[in-house]
Amino acid sequence: MKPTKHARTNYKMLSPFLEAVNASERGHMKFHSRGYMPLSMESLGVTDYKGRPIFSMTHYGYQNGDLMADPDMTFAVDFSTGEIDPRTYQNDYMGIYQEVYMRDDVGRLLYSRRLRPELDDFLWHWLKNILDQGFSPEAHDA
Repeated sequence: MKPTKHARTNYKMLSPFLEAVNASERGHMKFHSRGYMPLSMESLGVTDYKGRPIFSMTHYGYQNGDLMADPDMTFAVDFSTGEIDPRTYQNDYMGIYQEVYMRDDVGRLLYSRRLRPELDDFLWHWLKNILDQGFSPEAHDA
């Protein structure tokens, strides 16, 4: 399967954050920019069908005392090729959960040809916003 349109650009924007998360002892970090919801990133400690590590990136809000993802994405990272492959999207406020890759009843790996480029494009826009809002790997919880 060929890389998505923004696979390399998304990697370039994410790589400083991924390096910070990988360097942390806990495998997760919360990044801050004044006036915005914190950005949480985590290495999930699992790999996909190609052996690529999976990370999550989330803005969390609260509703009636419950933690709400607004949004949450997971993606596979290929450090050797410098590419990001979107996996899932979730927005709790909207009641949305989407998966690019899934297994059928007999265990065959399937993927959504429509959703994969949509999430790739969404991640590109989200990362541009995150950087425009002043998030940086240096501004994180210790």
